[in-house]
Amino acid sequence: MGLKEITKESFSFLGALGFSLVHLDDSELRFESPNCVLVISWDRRSGELEAFFGLPPTAGESQSMYSLTDALRMRGTLNLAAPPQINEDQLQPFVDQLAHQLVAYAQLGLTGDRKFFDQLEAFRSADAEAFTRNLKVAQVRAAIEQSWCSGDFQKIVELYTSIENHLSRAERAKLIYARKHQAN
Repeated sequence: MGLKEITKESFSFLGALGFSLVHLDDSELRFESPNCVLVISWDRRSGELEAFFGLPPTAGESQSMYSLTDALRMRGTLNLAAPPQINEDQLQPFVDQLAHQLVAYAQLGLTGDRKFFDQLEAFRSADAEAFTRNLKVAQVRAAIEQSWCSGDFQKIVELYTSIENHLSRAERAKLIYARKHQAN
């Protein structure tokens, strides 16, 4: 069985929630209800299988879609950064798991609960900010390594100070050392 047949079977519970199947092809199924839009997507090339859901778009606004992976991470049940990557012959158990996880962890989204979507948006924004902050800290640490090699203690102090809230115990000790030696 292909994605269409497996998904129609595994997601048959959507009818009771007021969903209708509005689009169907070999790699994507789109279900809509008055309260939610749900897209089940499988990329044959990468093998990524994911569910995306969001509130129905309103006139003049773009639609925000959220992934099940984001919902699982928000709930603290998934630490992975990406959805599973599977072959066609492995679809059945993963589609079944996707359906189960949607019911277990994103039921409020499927019913159109705006508070759930607000929480999901706040989580996604905080996650993006943390990613950007961690990237900046990594770049600063790389610059610090270069400054150590050249013995530029003033630059080391400046760089460490810019990320002081993120320093390890060892980095704090290096900052103290650099402060003592920056004038010399």
